[in-house]
Amino acid sequence: MNRTTLLLIVCFPLLVIPSFGQNLQNYNNCSPAGVWYGGGELRYVITLTPISETRFAMRGEGAYSQAAWGYTGWTSFSGELIKRKDGRYVGQEIAIYTTSPEMQPPLNSIEVDGVRGWMKFIDCDSVQFSYDFYGAYFDLNKVPFVDPPDVNYLPPGGISETYRRIPTRCPACSFVGVSAAPAQQRRH
Repeated sequence: MNRTTLLLIVCFPLLVIPSFGQNLQNYNNCSPAGVWYGGGELRYVITLTPISETRFAMRGEGAYSQAAWGYTGWTSFSGELIKRKDGRYVGQEIAIYTTSPEMQPPLNSIEVDGVRGWMKFIDCDSVQFSYDFYGAYFDLNKVPFVDPPDVNYLPPGGISETYRRIPTRCPACSFVGVSAAPAQQRRH
């Protein structure tokens, strides 16, 4: 082994290891506060609003029709994202659905869904949620996340979703040459 090879073997780890630590430190300094878009099979917009340094109000709006599953009314997913002492983030949200067309739906038409997901930063503008709980409650006396759900919607292997932060700057806003189209023509 020559001196150059030996020098590379000794110095390379010293050059690489600090960059790994720097990346981890940068991601630990990222804030989840903001508006995120993405998902998995289904697409969402998630808004995370700071409540305190380690707690965030969480709201998820889906871009799909609940009517396809027989629901006539539903809420967004709402809950909290918490930064734990070990630095990991965990979020719990609920949504309420009904199959009744009545203004005051009967209690037997109500379903409360609860989801729990673990969030990690891919970088400061991308996150991944890995869900390990997705249950439905038809008995409204049950407490989501405390009592066992009536139905488990979580598929084997869980659910994983990736989101991107909505940018706060707009280079595309200066593209005056892009032609405008009426709304009904945009997706046809």
